[in-house]
Amino acid sequence: MPNHKLTNHQLTNHYLNTYFRPNIIITMLESFRSPDAPPINFKTDEELRFIIDNREKYLPESVLGAAAVLKERGKELSEEEDRVVREDMQARLEIANSSPVYTSIFSDSYKNCLVEDPDAYQFYSRRIIKVFTFFFGVFFGSIMLAINIGKTKNQAGVFSVLLFGLFLTIIESVIGYYSGGGTGVTIIVAFINSYLIDYLFWNKYIGNSTLYTARKYWVPLIVGILIYSGIVALIFASGVPLH
Repeated sequence: MPNHKLTNHQLTNHYLNTYFRPNIIITMLESFRSPDAPPINFKTDEELRFIIDNREKYLPESVLGAAAVLKERGKELSEEEDRVVREDMQARLEIANSSPVYTSIFSDSYKNCLVEDPDAYQFYSRRIIKVFTFFFGVFFGSIMLAINIGKTKNQAGVFSVLLFGLFLTIIESVIGYYSGGGTGVTIIVAFINSYLIDYLFWNKYIGNSTLYTARKYWVPLIVGILIYSGIVALIFASGVPLH
């Protein structure tokens, strides 16, 4: 049995390289499991079998790893089931890879990458980040995306997206102050911001075909409502007319 001191990715790649082909699948799967997830060989036979039987909800990496561990324990799948499982997982990857580089706020294509695997990365979804960027501003959206990127341990990505959100917010505030842009301009800018943050940063630091579980968004929603309620209250209290 592999050394339990190996990292999660090392263990999984050991199983996949040993028991599954073609190797291109392994390369594609390498980053889908969270670094904090327990190694697949820590699970019981029953848990591994459950993953295989409910494979449509799990990462291909978890499913193939589960089958490999069972094989290592002398409980391998039948030749027919092994073939079906690998074909299903290849099809799952092809669906994820069909996801467009950019999706609009109204598109459901982001669901191509959603799974229910507890060992997958847990991200705020692409749509949610775009929606929050549109309604609460680009800096708010950049914080949510930075939280996602932080889970991948990419500190440079976290810094980049936060700097982008802060810089764009300052520029827009200055321009808005001197130009007195109306509602129409604000809506157009909000759409552009939601496009930029997704296209420039999600694709670069997470990837348009990365599989993940959707994180609940109630906390940022409540925070956003409270912040903007406070801003509106201050505006009314100061007597500044709303345009």
